[in-house]
Amino acid sequence: MALWGMAAIGIFVGYRPPIRHTRFDHLSFWQKLGRVDLPGFFLLTAGLSIFLTGLNLGGGLYTWSSAPVLATLIIGILTLVAFGIYEWRFTKTGILNHDLFHGGRTGDSARHTFAICIGLIFIEGILLFAFVIFYPVL
Repeated sequence: MALWGMAAIGIFVGYRPPIRHTRFDHLSFWQKLGRVDLPGFFLLTAGLSIFLTGLNLGGGLYTWSSAPVLATLIIGILTLVAFGIYEWRFTKTGILNHDLFHGGRTGDSARHTFAICIGLIFIEGILLFAFVIFYPVL
């Protein structure tokens, strides 16, 4: 913990990156805040939190068929579906970049690259899950 503290202090004192210029430099703080997808952030955070709470309650504290587990799972899934619909239909600049799904200006190669990356992330998640489950057995 002491090393972490020293590293944090060292970064705070010594790290001075160059100023990064973006296309939003001319906007005020409130205008920048207005361009952030706050409803999308809320829906994603709430949906994942409620869904993961239902997964944690099931099989331990409550049975999987109990009302608290089913309610949190269903509400979490519905909130995540609402997030997907909101990002798809109601915002042009959301958390998910729409060019990843439509091909955008770069054509179909961006869509294929995105699909490959999602597949690799899925495989990595499976491997991590297997490692967490089976490593203690070894």
